[in-house]
Amino acid sequence: MKTRNLLLCSSIMALSLPSMALAQDQAPQSAEQAGDGEEIVVTAQFRAQNLQDTPIAITAVNAAMLESRSQTDISQVANQAPSVTLKPQGAAFGPSLGANIRGVGQFDFNPAVEPGVGFYVDDVYYATLTGSILDLLDLDRVELLRGPQGTLAGRNSIGGAVKLYSMKPEGTNTGTIAAAYGSRNRMDLRASAGFNLAPGVDVRLAGVGKRQEGYVKRLDFGCVYPAGGPATFTRNFSIA
Repeated sequence: MKTRNLLLCSSIMALSLPSMALAQDQAPQSAEQAGDGEEIVVTAQFRAQNLQDTPIAITAVNAAMLESRSQTDISQVANQAPSVTLKPQGAAFGPSLGANIRGVGQFDFNPAVEPGVGFYVDDVYYATLTGSILDLLDLDRVELLRGPQGTLAGRNSIGGAVKLYSMKPEGTNTGTIAAAYGSRNRMDLRASAGFNLAPGVDVRLAGVGKRQEGYVKRLDFGCVYPAGGPATFTRNFSIA
């Protein structure tokens, strides 16, 4: 009796497993048919590839994702990338960025020291951390390649590489303008436009302007008191 019950349970499990496996196989297909995923084309290997088909540890963010997350500079992109740290440093010698990917990077703002994470703007190498807090203006995508990337990205990319790609001109004769106002009289202006100058000649222009006052006002004593300043009184106290 026990043997027959055991065989009966085994038969029931064997009949239910194919249906469970079929349901698991059909779930990704239904999600893909619903259009939940968006295809992102990257050039991390210097050829156009789908992000899902690129055999590299890479995080790519396209223009739509940057806009939806309100990300305006490169230090904010690392919030969605694992093992990537991009933090602004002290601005004593200009705005500099501390980059670290997989524990390898550089935080010395000395221009003579090159970083361990390579920065590239349209595949042009940016060799210093000073001034590397780049604005995400009119970009097509941002690619974060976790290292080592010395084979494809070249020297100083043992930790990885950060690549920014500008929007290509298409001659649509359209443009966008964005403005923001905030505390301490903050004013941000961003604009981009594409033009068609001649058949086969397209141009795209983009610009950004940022301004914000500080926490305190620094007043020049000579300008505020041109006559020498207010009268001062000195009192001497003595203790017997």
